[in-house]
Amino acid sequence: MQYKVIFILFVLLVGCQNNEAIKKDKPQKQALQPKEDNEKQTEQNQTKTAALIKGADSVLLSKKKVVEKWDKQWSVVSYEFYDESGPGKLVKWQQAINDFIRKSLYHPMDSKPYTGPLNKVLIKRSLQAFKKDAFPDDFTVWYLIDTFKIDDHYTTFAALKHYNASSTGGAHGMYGMGYHYFDKTAGKELNLKDFLRVDDNLLKLAESAFRKTVGIKAKTPFEDTDFSFGGKFYLPDNFELTAQGIRFTYNPYEISNWAEGMIEFTLTKGQIKPYLKREI
Repeated sequence: MQYKVIFILFVLLVGCQNNEAIKKDKPQKQALQPKEDNEKQTEQNQTKTAALIKGADSVLLSKKKVVEKWDKQWSVVSYEFYDESGPGKLVKWQQAINDFIRKSLYHPMDSKPYTGPLNKVLIKRSLQAFKKDAFPDDFTVWYLIDTFKIDDHYTTFAALKHYNASSTGGAHGMYGMGYHYFDKTAGKELNLKDFLRVDDNLLKLAESAFRKTVGIKAKTPFEDTDFSFGGKFYLPDNFELTAQGIRFTYNPYEISNWAEGMIEFTLTKGQIKPYLKREI
């Protein structure tokens, strides 16, 4: 009888020890999963909490002698960028957009693009640098206009629209529109071939739409017109996604003279559907 009691007590003691070991081991086995979840949550939070900073800044440039209203000219930067002052780093695609904007800001020709944080102070610094470089004369007033607009509502990519116009002397200023897209996974900049399968059939379709827009007959050689593509029609890697489809933009001097300005034409959603490689 004594042996039975001792045996039962031994079994109960071992069982209790095993239960305590399991309890100790259990949190250790589960500790890895919350760490992975925390890393994912941190990235999600960065995406959600990286504030979009919006605003504008300007400086006034003018001639020594002001006669007409155009003898005074404001240089303006209208901006949108992601707040780099928050906790942690921006996700890749947000950082890529900020880096693009930072490199696009005006800086003296003998200096490298800015490397400091992208913020309102840096915007002002770029405007002051332009004002310092502006060369006063009796004929023209220098000016600079930069506009950055971000659209990040897309699921797999974000868009940056950049308009730039400037006058640094001469007969006229220069201007242009640029559209840039950034993959939300890799953070790399996307090109037209990331959105469309560009083959001979698409180019024929696009050329027909372009000719119709600018009023050139199908069989008229481009060399007999005001437009030149260097021997063969091409689609620019400069395009905007619209409610109608894709609008392509050739900036001044790209395929024609200054008087033609920016030249745009659109391929509709129905036209591009067979060539789409990415949902837009």
